[in-house]
Amino acid sequence: MNDIKNLKPSNRRYKQGYINPKSCKKLYESQQDKPIIYRSSYEKVFVQWLERTPSVLRWGSECIKIDYINANDGKWHHYYPDYVVEREDGTYLIEVKPYNQTIPPSSRVPKNSYQWTTYITNVSKWKYAKEFCERNNMKFKIITENTIKKL
Repeated sequence: MNDIKNLKPSNRRYKQGYINPKSCKKLYESQQDKPIIYRSSYEKVFVQWLERTPSVLRWGSECIKIDYINANDGKWHHYYPDYVVEREDGTYLIEVKPYNQTIPPSSRVPKNSYQWTTYITNVSKWKYAKEFCERNNMKFKIITENTIKKL
């Protein structure tokens, strides 16, 4: 089991919970006995979209580990992109994030703030995810609430 699967949903500011893997028809068979954890309502909506979209062949949740150097501390860490999605047009690594975590914070925000460290961590992860995808003939996509609203 991945390290990430040991992290239980929390009662933080994002709605989190479990999806019964037995209710998912396109989920990788290797994940049928593991809980599908959604860490935001955006992720829950995205999983529902995966299941009802004909061009989605198969998908997995937090099933790929990518080692990356976090620019905040210069150390190696593990990154588990939210989803792997096999579609008719190729395979995608998908990260679901609030839009405000995908753009640099305002210049008025202190550089040592949570917003900046989160943004820098995300950019570090995404750099390595893009390189992973290039090596493995995959595409990396970031999905935000702006995308979710259109699904």
